Amino acid sequence: MLRDTLARIGELPTLPTVLNSILDALAEPDTSALDLGRLIAADQSLSATLLRQANSAYYGFYRTISSVPNAVVVLGFRDVQNLVLTASVFRAFPSEGSAYNRSQLWRHSLATAMLCERLAKALRFSPDATFFSAGLLHDIGKVALDSIYPKAVSEIVTRARDERRPVRAIEKEVFGLDHAEVGGVLAEHWNLPTALAEGIRWHHDSESTTSAQQLARMVSVSNHFAYLAGLGETEMDTEIEVPTAAMQALGVTEEMSSLLVEEMRGANSRVDALLGAIAEEA
Repeated sequence: MLRDTLARIGELPTLPTVLNSILDALAEPDTSALDLGRLIAADQSLSATLLRQANSAYYGFYRTISSVPNAVVVLGFRDVQNLVLTASVFRAFPSEGSAYNRSQLWRHSLATAMLCERLAKALRFSPDATFFSAGLLHDIGKVALDSIYPKAVSEIVTRARDERRPVRAIEKEVFGLDHAEVGGVLAEHWNLPTALAEGIRWHHDSESTTSAQQLARMVSVSNHFAYLAGLGETEMDTEIEVPTAAMQALGVTEEMSSLLVEEMRGANSRVDALLGAIAEEA
């Protein structure tokens, strides 16, 4: 089963070619808003989705943003990268027939991404879009397995609820690896940066690796905070693992935890507004 699972991950959809071009351009210090706007405009659907996101209640601008270059200028390169990645990933995996409440899973993913970025700021880490990306994609392995083996995943989800056990424990029994490992393999399939792939792969076991350990710890803690803020997969009704070692290693204080969780509780409507803008296209 393990060999078949790994082989079938390689058959999953790739991210749009334009996304790789956009990410490459964002890595270049001399890329202008006009340059980036032209790249995004090459994909009409992506352009429309970006403009809907920029004009959603999530940002709440007082005037309409009517062009992609204008959106780049107003939002900034990092936010545009986050929005484009979010839209591209959500569009790659339609929700029909999912064993999961896909809307709830996407909300949790986006909340974890936002928390990862805010936690990095609270810890005074250097600004880096990788934090958002790792948070957004940390559970992408669940979506991948659901797309490949919908019947088996449906049975896993049922067992997790009935037995009150973590989904990933049952995934390992069935597939030989869990959704975190699958997510890491998928990130490699998408040619995403190695550090990002490793952060996804180890987000449930950050203390067992030295590869991208800080990023894995950040995702682990942010994932936990998202649950505490009421933005987890509440339908699963299983025990939530507390990443105590990761929190201690990062120096996350109780005050910091409370502030970030409370801030995210107040952002529910903004998360829904952003997801609604994406869902119009997805």
